[in-house]
Amino acid sequence: MTNETTSNNKVASLELINEVQQFLYREARHHDNEEFREWLTMLTEDIHYWMPYRYQRYRKNEKEPTIYDTAYYNDDMECLVKRIIRTETGTCWSEDPATRSAHVVTNIEVELTDNPNEFRVYSLVTVHRNINEDEEHTMLGHRTDLIRRVDGVLKLAKRKIILDQNIFKNKSLNVYL
Repeated sequence: MTNETTSNNKVASLELINEVQQFLYREARHHDNEEFREWLTMLTEDIHYWMPYRYQRYRKNEKEPTIYDTAYYNDDMECLVKRIIRTETGTCWSEDPATRSAHVVTNIEVELTDNPNEFRVYSLVTVHRNINEDEEHTMLGHRTDLIRRVDGVLKLAKRKIILDQNIFKNKSLNVYL
């Protein structure tokens, strides 16, 4: 993530950790139930939803991806809304019949930042997808989020997802991690 608020090494309260966990679990439920409009309400207007392509590199050549590199997702709110509208049209061939998914979010860590209304959150996500009658795919990702409190409510402001897979065998990527 670029231009992130820095961590200030203060420990998050158990109350905040629980609130963030519940937020992430609710988000996963919205995805699994195809409640995408409800999910959009959990995002800030300046959302950056980013899943860069993962290149296999030797350790000595490791470099962090940038927003200018190839990505599966590099979306703002307008792009996410367009994706959801496309799914709702009934003309999205890869979503008829609908993909069934199950999100498991775990290893949630919450860090305070210099901004008292923003929290850096690390988590692991496993998404199991069932497509048509006989296709199954499992994706494993490491997420780094910036969650912001807006008018007293937690919202996702930035998400960076790094998948463990180098090569997708999926025919489509109509799932959010």
